[in-house]
Amino acid sequence: MIKAQKTIYTNLILLGVSLFGVYPLIPHKFESISVFLLALCSLIYRILTPKKIIFKKTFFIVSSIYFILFLSVLFSEDTARGLKKMETTLSLLAFPIIFYLLLGKSFVDLNRIKLFFLKSYYVSCLIFTSFSFYLFEIYENSKYVTKDSNFYRIAIFDNKLIGEHPIYVSIFISIAIIFGFSFFDKEKKISFKNSSIVFAQCYLITLLLMLMSKGVILSLLMVFIIKLIKQKSFTKIHFFSLALILTTFFILIPSENNRFKEILDLNSYKKLDKNNSTSIRFITYKCGLKSLLNSPIFGYGIGDVQEKMDLCYQDENANFSKKMYNTHNQYLFIWLSSGIIGFVIFIGILFYYFKKSIEFKDEVMFSILVLYSFTFLFENVLSRQSGVIFFCFIINYFLWINFNKNKTLLSYE
Repeated sequence: MIKAQKTIYTNLILLGVSLFGVYPLIPHKFESISVFLLALCSLIYRILTPKKIIFKKTFFIVSSIYFILFLSVLFSEDTARGLKKMETTLSLLAFPIIFYLLLGKSFVDLNRIKLFFLKSYYVSCLIFTSFSFYLFEIYENSKYVTKDSNFYRIAIFDNKLIGEHPIYVSIFISIAIIFGFSFFDKEKKISFKNSSIVFAQCYLITLLLMLMSKGVILSLLMVFIIKLIKQKSFTKIHFFSLALILTTFFILIPSENNRFKEILDLNSYKKLDKNNSTSIRFITYKCGLKSLLNSPIFGYGIGDVQEKMDLCYQDENANFSKKMYNTHNQYLFIWLSSGIIGFVIFIGILFYYFKKSIEFKDEVMFSILVLYSFTFLFENVLSRQSGVIFFCFIINYFLWINFNKNKTLLSYE
């Protein structure tokens, strides 16, 4: 009887997680369905098992940033826009409710759920990559005669089926690459399985390099650099060898597809070039910091941040379309929205996640946190539905899995 119940409960959670396993393949306008399905399955699970431990402390810690941002709406002049932003970022509250209050300490087959998610997500990214390569062959756009990174990025963004921003595609692919390294046999022996994984990893990395999302690529490199540094056998020779490999890697990237050259081009910082992403980011960072210095303690309220940025763009003669370019830095956006208190709370939440990933010795969770933490320096990941939904799911999912695996769970959790 107990075994049968466990199977039923496990299948219920598997159903809830299933759409996140194929998240990269879900069209942008249907992504919220994955949240509703998981929430529904979690609610049913909660009703069926009412007498179980919930993680109250964790819920209040990780959801606190949503409440702080919501309070910032109250001192926003543009309340309507502020409330719209809160609707977009609702996942910051929804997933803590799902994992820590509804699911809590769960009587399910954790290994089966985790393996299902990791494998289905990885396969879906491989399918997505194959579809992207096909799309690159049939896509036509008179603005892009040469098939370079801009061509590939627009091809994905313009497609009605995918319709996803290339930066978020790059994040999804990077997470799959992190998963891929966890699939290797621990013995590190030559086998068909390991050979297949190597091929699959190269397949994913090819798409990542074609899209050339600089911030995400640099963030993924930081993941592996930190992993190497954490190794006890890491020496100065390893460090210089790594530096040489990375330098060679960037040099060998075809010039027509190498957006990293923008960073080294001094013209990127002298005058705005709307075809140069580095030049655009230089202006956005300049305006973000300029706005921050004018109100470093309280910020402006989440509804007014974009207006302040747009006004600064006018002063800088950037001539951007209104609401087109945000801060391109998640930390800066949080600070501008909710002041220094919101910024400190956000950093504290990330620190909490890192602390738990180290405590539970979860290398995959740790690597994903490193990826996002560095990507936040270059993108407002949590300002778009695609970014905030998957970030909130995957980070809280891994933490929930670890809480349930920990047999000596502390009472205050």
